Amino acid sequence: MRRWDRIYFFVFSATSFAALSFAALFVVPLVEITDSETGEIVRTTLAANGQFQLILVSTLPVFLAGSALWVVPKDGIPDRAAKINLWVATFLIYVFVVLFILVNGILFFPTAILMTAAAVGSQVRRRKRTVFAESVAESKSGLGGGKRRRKKG
Repeated sequence: MRRWDRIYFFVFSATSFAALSFAALFVVPLVEITDSETGEIVRTTLAANGQFQLILVSTLPVFLAGSALWVVPKDGIPDRAAKINLWVATFLIYVFVVLFILVNGILFFPTAILMTAAAVGSQVRRRKRTVFAESVAESKSGLGGGKRRRKKG
């Protein structure tokens, strides 16, 4: 895990949160049923209420984050296709969160945030990594060069 690129780490975390949010649909009571005769309120899960279409639609953020995880390289900078995949997946996850915010969309909000971090982070330019031994070998003092002194007189 220590050699993972930061983009891959964000996408991996987003996929993990999406899977946890999907699993929470089977545990967290999201449906509230009111009995008209007694006025009693019963809370139940989506699966117990038989709303399997909604559970099926809720696999969308898991698949979107998983596709981004599959495309983004573990140890390098993502290429153009991976960046496009990240942005499209991020946009579609936000659309899902907005459309289903009243039902279960809020559970996938951390996934959207982490995918945004990955998408924005993929656009930031960065220098290639240099090995510390190479930079020390190039400098004469071993301290990385620094400011050069001018000879006076």
